[in-house]
Amino acid sequence: MPGSPRAWLFGTGAFALAAFVVAVVFGVLWWSSATGGDAGLARSRDAVAQAGTDAVLAYTEVDYQHLDDYFTRQKEVSTSDMAQQIDRARPNYSKALTDQKVKVTTSVQDLAVEELDDHEGKASFLAAITTDTDAGGQHGTKALRLEVSMTRAGDVWKLSGIDNVPLVAAGQ
Repeated sequence: MPGSPRAWLFGTGAFALAAFVVAVVFGVLWWSSATGGDAGLARSRDAVAQAGTDAVLAYTEVDYQHLDDYFTRQKEVSTSDMAQQIDRARPNYSKALTDQKVKVTTSVQDLAVEELDDHEGKASFLAAITTDTDAGGQHGTKALRLEVSMTRAGDVWKLSGIDNVPLVAAGQ
């Protein structure tokens, strides 16, 4: 029989000690990642994603029969500069939406935070959305890509800019 019981005991003890050391190291790494700066950044990213989803819906879903609610929702999720732009555009925009009897529902397909400066309170993300539009008796579905800028106001993230990103077909 190879090896004595004493050698087996020593080998088993060494293996148990190595397993304990590995468990301690991974426990410390897990604890530091769960409580460190990365955890705070992850919480901020999640807050931007949630506020961003709400903002995209507020800006893209409209019912011409409830325009007051539409503009109120937009202003609630926007910075003061954007709220002023909404107020300036509202009369013309309201007339166009009402004349065409526009109703739009939106589904957010995906959202990816591309920039996040938690210290400055600035963030931007890309959103892939699908809109279903009824206007002037016609129905259409459209895929859109949006680039959205967010600014933190106190503890809340607010929309500070929104633009279309052109879709490029494969091979172009």
